Formats: sequence, C-alpha cells, structure tokens
Amino acid sequence: MEYEEIMERLRNVVSTDVHPIPEDALEKEKKRFYETHKKSLALFEDAKNVIPGGVEHNLSTTNPFPLAMDRTKGYKMWDIDGNEYIDYLLCGAPIILGHYFDPLDDEVIKIIQEKGPSTGLTSEYEVLAAKEIIKHVPSVEMVRFLQTGTESAMAAIRIARAYTEKMKVIKVSGSYHGWSDQMVYSLHLPGTGPLESKGIPVEFFGHLIDVMPNDFDALEKAFEDSKDQGGVAAIILEPVGGESGVHPVHPDWNRRCRELCDAYESLLIFDEVVTGFRLDMGGAQKYFNIMPDLTTFGKIIAHGYPAAGAVAGRKDIMEICDAGLAREPYLGGTLAANPIMCGACYHAIRLMEEHDAVKKATDYANQLTDALNNLFATREDLPFFVYNYGPIMHYVTTAFFSVDLQGPDPLNQIMTRKDLGEEYQMVATNQGLNSLAGTRMYSCMQHDRAALDRTLEVWEYLMSLIPKN
Repeated sequence: MEYEEIMERLRNVVSTDVHPIPEDALEKEKKRFYETHKKSLALFEDAKNVIPGGVEHNLSTTNPFPLAMDRTKGYKMWDIDGNEYIDYLLCGAPIILGHYFDPLDDEVIKIIQEKGPSTGLTSEYEVLAAKEIIKHVPSVEMVRFLQTGTESAMAAIRIARAYTEKMKVIKVSGSYHGWSDQMVYSLHLPGTGPLESKGIPVEFFGHLIDVMPNDFDALEKAFEDSKDQGGVAAIILEPVGGESGVHPVHPDWNRRCRELCDAYESLLIFDEVVTGFRLDMGGAQKYFNIMPDLTTFGKIIAHGYPAAGAVAGRKDIMEICDAGLAREPYLGGTLAANPIMCGACYHAIRLMEEHDAVKKATDYANQLTDALNNLFATREDLPFFVYNYGPIMHYVTTAFFSVDLQGPDPLNQIMTRKDLGEEYQMVATNQGLNSLAGTRMYSCMQHDRAALDRTLEVWEYLMSLIPKN
C-alpha cells in the first residue's frame, strides 16, 4: 500500500465514528478472560506488592491485566495457565528466526558452559559480531556495543555533538528513541511535547527541536533558524516513520533529511532498533537506499538476548569515541559487549543470512496483509485496514495514534479510541493472538499457513461481535 493511500485511509478511520463491541458481548469476553487466565491474575495481584503497577514491561497488554508467559517455540507462546498464542509481538521485533531457535540457542548455551557469561574484559565475539554487522549494513564501518537501544540513541547524539561541535538535535515528533531525558518528548503522538516527561527538567529540551512528521517546510526552517544558535548537530529519525511506521514516512522524507544534513554539515542518525536486520539484512538504509552517518541498534542485533545495543557508522565519526580516557565523548557499560550478547549477535546474523529469514518473514507478512485487507473489505461499514513495511505490519481499527491534536476534543478522542483498541485486543487475546498495543504485528520466518488461517479466523470472530451498521 502506497503512502498516499495509507494516509487517506488513516484520515478516514479517524473521521468516522468508532465501532464498539456491544456491552453484553464485551462482558462475556471479559468473563472468559478472567476464567482462562487465573494464574496470570494471581501473579499480577502478588506482583503489585513488590513491583510498581505490578508489571515491568511496556510491551505488556494490561487490559484487563497483564499475562505471564511460560515458554515459547517457533511462532507460538504459552502462558502460565497453558493458553497457546500465535505470537506477533516477538519481543518487540528482534525475533526473526523464531523463538527458542535451537541452532542459535545451542551456540549461546555453549558460550555459557565453556566461557562464562561475562568478564568485564574483551572477548573474540566482539570482533566477530562487529564484522557481521559491518558486512551487511552498508553505511557502517565501525561498531561500538552498548546495552540497550536507549543507550545507543544517547551515544549517537553525544557523538554527533562532539564530532560536529554543534548542539541542536532535531527529533521527528511522535518517534520513539528510548527513554533518556532528552528524548522523552512528543512520544507516540506527534505534537504532544513534554506530556510524558514528568521528572525531567524542561532545560533538558533546550537544544531539542521537535519537527512534525513529513513537514518539509518546518524541517528546512529548523536547520536554517539554528544557524545563529550553534547549528544542528544531527537529526535522529525512524526511517519508516515514528513508532516503526505508525506515522508513515513520506517517500521523499529520508532523502530530504539526507540532503539537508549535507547542506548544513549535520549528521543523519537512523534509529534501526526495529528495522535493522528485520526490514532488510542491511536495514532500512539499504531498503530505502539512503545512507545515514550513524545508526543505532538495540535488541534486534542479539535476537532477543539481553544487554544488546550498538551505535555504528562511518569510521571517521566513530573513531572519536575510542576507549581512551583522554578522548571524547565518554561512553560506558560494564556489561556492554559481553560474550553472551556478542556471541548471540554473531550467530543470529549468520543464521539469518543462512536461512534467508528476512525474506521468509516478509513473504508471510505480505500474504497476511493482503488476506486481512480482503477480509476487512467484506465489511463496508468497518474502515479497518492493514499496511506493512516488510515484516512490520500495522493493523488500523481505531487509529488513536492518528488523532489530530488540533481537532475537536482530541484527548477524549484518543482515549476513547485507545480503550476500544484494547477491547479488540482482549478479544483477540482470548482467541490466541498476541500482538503489540492493538496496532502492530511482527512476523518471523516460522509463521506458516496454519498461523495465517488461524489469524483470519480470529479476526472473523472479532468482526462478528461488531454489529453491522
């Protein structure tokens, strides 16, 4: 689906009334949820005594309560009550080979058994992993491993400021680059500014410029106006658009960002925490054929193994952050580049190439996207639709991410649509589908025809609960 059609259909969903599930049917679904997830509920009630809010994970579905998972295999998950799910969350995108993939896990287990988890010193896997990343990602000449995607974005911005000797950083509104102080601004919804930045002094945003998605005039103005204020060190963006494409990128946006960075001697940073080794083995930069100066990676590089992150890029830029105390900028992390993470990175990328995992995941996503759109088309009263960037699928039912903040009663609109989206997701969960935030699905190379058919059955059931207009 092309950009203009996606945007037109998003506007159509937002401009029409929502389609709620009748109260009696919704109550039956809630009752079923409580009856079939009793162990998860008990664990949640216990967790609230020792964990704030009773849940650690911002990817968890929390309506009516979060589920506790027990095990995974392939594209399936099982919770502690024994319920089975087709998993489209995939740990927030890093799982491409499939959960609990024996050839990868066997290698990691071998590292633990033969070498130990961490020493705080260098191991050969650092070099092997870095070379695998460099082999595939076209703009990358050097890699510095960190522990999370949040740290990677922090490091990229610090490197850009040190390299350019400029201070301003442009962020595309609605994008997510982790939860460091300077990046918690206009998260999720474009134009919301410091709405979610409680606990962060406003001064932390003094050098941040928030630009609305695909606003070419505002982008150029931000560069031009900053000339007399020290200049722009970098623009950081998600190359498919904010929230992994929830706010779709205009076909010319990345190229224009590249041109302006060149014209103003600024750096272009691609956040490939989701798109790297998922959209393409060479990341979104290869997919779009736009080369950034710096690239950030997170959990994707270690296929879900923890303490995974990296900042990577051109050699002349990356060389300024060597490990010497006299150099700048300062980066750290005792568990960064530990043997488990780097070993998982090396073997995961090697196995993804060997199994052509990205192509297989993409082929499945294309098939499921087409099948769901065909299903949704059978209900002219429902404006639902799906679009995808390779194995990153966005299913739109209420479009709460797309509500215009300048429109009538926007906050109430957002919450009404978000709550309904969560009700849809609860029904899908009852039927054995696990996705992200009621809006997003990721595929892996092991999703198959049975998974596709079952997914369609779940959506047919959910749609049957919504009365026809």
